[in-house]
Amino acid sequence: MELGKNAMLVILLVAFVAIGAYVFVNSDKSQQQVIASQGSAEITSDADFVLVYANIETSNISAQDAKDANAVISDEVITELVKMGFERKDIETENFNIYQEYSWEGGVQKSKGWKATNSLKVKITNLDRTGKVVDSVVNNGGLVQYISFELTKEHENELKAQALEQASEDARIKAEALAKGSGKKLGSLVSINSNDYQYYPYRYYEASGATTDVASVKSAATNIQPKSLTVTANVQATYRMK
Repeated sequence: MELGKNAMLVILLVAFVAIGAYVFVNSDKSQQQVIASQGSAEITSDADFVLVYANIETSNISAQDAKDANAVISDEVITELVKMGFERKDIETENFNIYQEYSWEGGVQKSKGWKATNSLKVKITNLDRTGKVVDSVVNNGGLVQYISFELTKEHENELKAQALEQASEDARIKAEALAKGSGKKLGSLVSINSNDYQYYPYRYYEASGATTDVASVKSAATNIQPKSLTVTANVQATYRMK
């Protein structure tokens, strides 16, 4: 009977030691010092192509006449662009719409006739031709809504990867400096996350109001220069200190 009690005591003692060791080890882990840092990067690149968004607007008493008039101008714009060397695939119709316009006179709604609008998008890979495209659209009766400098998706993804890599390196360098300043050394990486990634096309010109200011469009066309685009990335990293 006494032997059984002793055995029980030994078992309990071993269990307490094991539990104590587990608590000590995990408590030590939970108290390990970590350091968090943020990294950022910014990369600039020339645009790969330009998009010119044009609008052809025609008005008439009847819907059919407004549509026919719009078709004539649209064909003239497209024909001139093709003559300049553009392929049909580079000229897309974004939207075509016909609607009735109204005015209020003496509290009474009256029809002003019909308006037809045709929105075109022209892709320009030779950026030096942007001004000539704008001139061609305006000279043939079209209106320029805006001009956008952009990146191809493939190039955007390449720059995104570069920006994230540089931002991660920036976070590590900052963490090393913080650890050194605290009298510690930087340990292993615990976690890293991308907080933000941004890329926006650059809108060089954007018409306001009814987009009928031909003079301002022509002025913008003569001053068009290739624009650089910016890709930015931000990450947050956590490291152990030792």
